[in-house]
Amino acid sequence: MFLKLALLSSLLALVASRTHITDCLTENKYCVGFPRGCTGTDCHFAFSSLSNGTHAEIEIFGTDTLDKTWVAVAYSADKVMKDDFVVFCIRDDKNTNIDNIDEMAGLAFNNDHSNELYGTINNLKKNKKDKHGLNLSITEYDKEDSILYCKMNIHVTPIIEHFNMTQVEILMSKGVWIKDNLSYHGKTRNNAGIVDLSGAHKKKKNSASGSLALLSSAVTFIAAKMFL
Repeated sequence: MFLKLALLSSLLALVASRTHITDCLTENKYCVGFPRGCTGTDCHFAFSSLSNGTHAEIEIFGTDTLDKTWVAVAYSADKVMKDDFVVFCIRDDKNTNIDNIDEMAGLAFNNDHSNELYGTINNLKKNKKDKHGLNLSITEYDKEDSILYCKMNIHVTPIIEHFNMTQVEILMSKGVWIKDNLSYHGKTRNNAGIVDLSGAHKKKKNSASGSLALLSSAVTFIAAKMFL
């Protein structure tokens, strides 16, 4: 019986580890990442966006993220980090309160070869520095071993109006979180792909999401057999 319980626990853990950034077959959910063409947790960096045209539910996922690390995405009109809206997720084990997830994510803006930190969500609420009206909020935060994950909501209308377009480039990067600020990302910056913020349905294509559903079904079947 103990062996069966251990096996079931391992299988359920495998499914749980794949619950971040899934459902990429959803008609208007965009999933991009690096290396290009990867899906969800198979990526080194991953980003998802599910927009209704005015607001979007977004996810940021990164691997090899130890203490004092940030992972970020930039909404850009091109593939160059200039004039970009930045959303970041941080891991700062000693100086943040895990019970206050508003400290774990925030906003910045890329100017010409410089970055202006607006602050964490917690600071944005206190100082009212959200001058673009992005209204960023965080709903889920997870750090496990070297994995970092944030799920947030953002008002995308200001981004659409700023660029005068709904299809924007997603640039991803990570760096060291130093003195409550984003350090230079170095060579970690990557162009992950394009997302559509309009909420329009995208063309369906094959994805690893189907594999996740099959795996979940298999676990359920195995569990039922084990306890008959």
